[in-house]
Amino acid sequence: MNLKEEDYMIVSIKNKSSFITITTATITLIAIGYYFAETEWKIVEFLRFFVGIILLWIPLGALSYLLLKRQVQEPIVRFTFSAIASYSLTTFIYFALTVFNLELLFYIGIIVIFLGLIIYLIRKKFWLNIHINHLSWRQFDWVLILLIAASLVVNIPYQRTWEYNPTTNTYKSPLDVDYHYFISLAYELARHVPPLQQFNRAGIPDSPYHMFPHLTTVLLSRFTGQTDMLRVQIIYHNIIIAIGMCLALYSIVKILTSSKVAGYLATATMYITAISYPPLMATEFEFGYFTLFPHVSSGIEPAILISPQMYSGILVAYGILLGVLLISIRCYRKQPVDIVLIITAIMVVATSRFRIHVFLPMLPGFVLLVAYGWKRTSQRVYLVAAGLAVALSLLIYLEMQSPIYLSSTTSLSLGLNSLSNPQEWPYRFINEWPFSTKIHDLLSGFIRNSTVFKWVWQILSICTYVALSMIGIPLLIITSIYLFCQPARQEFLLFRSLIVWMTVVSTLGATCLKLSDYNDFPLAGELLGLIRWYPFLLMIPGLYQVYQFLQPHISLTRPTQISLVVAFVVINLAAQQLARPSILMTSLYSEAATVNANERMALTYIHDNTPQNSVTLTDKYLKDRNFVLTSITGRATYLQKDYDDISELILKKFPSENREQVIKDLWATSQSEEFCRLLIATPATNLIEYSTHPLLVNDPACIQLIWESSNQTIPVSSEKVTIWKINR
Repeated sequence: MNLKEEDYMIVSIKNKSSFITITTATITLIAIGYYFAETEWKIVEFLRFFVGIILLWIPLGALSYLLLKRQVQEPIVRFTFSAIASYSLTTFIYFALTVFNLELLFYIGIIVIFLGLIIYLIRKKFWLNIHINHLSWRQFDWVLILLIAASLVVNIPYQRTWEYNPTTNTYKSPLDVDYHYFISLAYELARHVPPLQQFNRAGIPDSPYHMFPHLTTVLLSRFTGQTDMLRVQIIYHNIIIAIGMCLALYSIVKILTSSKVAGYLATATMYITAISYPPLMATEFEFGYFTLFPHVSSGIEPAILISPQMYSGILVAYGILLGVLLISIRCYRKQPVDIVLIITAIMVVATSRFRIHVFLPMLPGFVLLVAYGWKRTSQRVYLVAAGLAVALSLLIYLEMQSPIYLSSTTSLSLGLNSLSNPQEWPYRFINEWPFSTKIHDLLSGFIRNSTVFKWVWQILSICTYVALSMIGIPLLIITSIYLFCQPARQEFLLFRSLIVWMTVVSTLGATCLKLSDYNDFPLAGELLGLIRWYPFLLMIPGLYQVYQFLQPHISLTRPTQISLVVAFVVINLAAQQLARPSILMTSLYSEAATVNANERMALTYIHDNTPQNSVTLTDKYLKDRNFVLTSITGRATYLQKDYDDISELILKKFPSENREQVIKDLWATSQSEEFCRLLIATPATNLIEYSTHPLLVNDPACIQLIWESSNQTIPVSSEKVTIWKINR
């Protein structure tokens, strides 16, 4: 081959590469544009969102990125770890300062860090060192960006807040009732941190729940200027989590396999190839059922659709696992690891209020790993990190015991819980695995001691449920293959050990953890919901090990590898769309809350025109548990139907607070004096009256009309809504 032919081939390859890059970039931009159009973004809103997240998360993120320069060389990995660290630690720091009434220091700190970063860049002559070719759009990893953009598009069905029906003039929320509950919690945190009251029982202390995800929503609302907390959570917050999950999975798998193609494939498995497989046996439950690959039914959909706390907690957990992976490599090589280790330690503590179900197994596992690291390397920073994690965790625990919270709601104990009781709902879903009934009857015949039998059945049922319905048989096999490969026993030892620890300890916790004042499901049951997420990180590395083993017999060129990955993604994406809507999505939509146009306008009026510390009172939601009243108004209410176990706990702790009877008496009396006496004794500031169940009293002096629906919309609503201001 002569020189001219070689030049021609080089130019041809470059042109082909440029064409592929241009095509990928074009598809990416189209996907991003489609996503923003479908989720109803406006240009001004996007600019406020973009500026807001820069102001909120760039200070700690950029500072971490600079500090990690020597210990994490790969930019995308360093960026991912720094971003998730900023996501978790920014909220943690805000909470810590606010608890001590030092909220102003948080904003001062952001300004100081920003100025410090600008001064650093100027002193390092950063702008002069930027080369033009580094700014070229061709330098971006467009394949990864395309996968993230496609993931956002796939998530559109999960990000519908309200659907308007012009025929009935009603608004339907396709969200789970819990989402409205969590949005109401965020509004309460916007009023005070920590919360002074329950949003649906104004004046009564709340329990120290997982407030950090909701506090993050509050911070996003403030920094972006978006006052509709429902949109902030469903759109803004979930965008951040989805992008973070994709980047975390890509970074972890790329490190484990040293392959960008494997990283791309892993990124696609999070959302793009997430097919909702049907149950393999009859079940009455919408998720967590037995199927071979339960990523959707036991993983992504329950997190997105039911529990934003879990969704946010998983992102922080993945950030920690990425940090542990980096620590594991440097520990194996006996290299300095101080910055990564300290940041990871504080993130572990932050999970105590992002998701306690991550924290409980994570803290002891992390302490054991750093103890091993200290023994191997003799670096004292490992001991410092362990001490820091334990000390901060103790402070968090002491804060949870504050008298501002509802007493005795954080007491844990060990013992036989009722999680696998086949006679109780919802616990019997733990027994939804093949041949469980026959095995249960067989064991009961062999084991006569009832206590021993309950323990044996509890352990057997939960372990089998985790293996079959949470992890799934294919992932169980693939994970087992990876755990015994050489890299997992050497430089990835700490990472592998933590994955196994989190899976095993979470399963054991589900068998024997109890809450003193609640039923067993909120703690033990929801531990099960996180178990799948840990071995999920090892799926693609496990398949990659199988490929490496078979490679001498089926050698594939890089273009062939990429082609197979693309084909796999496209086929799975098509199958995913055909499988939608899932059983869970269908169930949630059928049970979704609906409000007519008059009520929505009334609740929006309260949101926009009343003080944040206002308290509403109405009789409509005493029996209807949907929380739309507080999620739309953003205001606390005197009483709204809650979960039965929480209602029972409140009545036990506050027996004189029979608020339901007070409301019934208000709507039953026609005497102005009696009505005003009852009303003024409540903390309510506004009263909402519906024409379908009106007050009997006429023109009492203690209430003043401030808004009423005009019924001028077409079609006319059958229900008139009136808002009264309570005069004291």
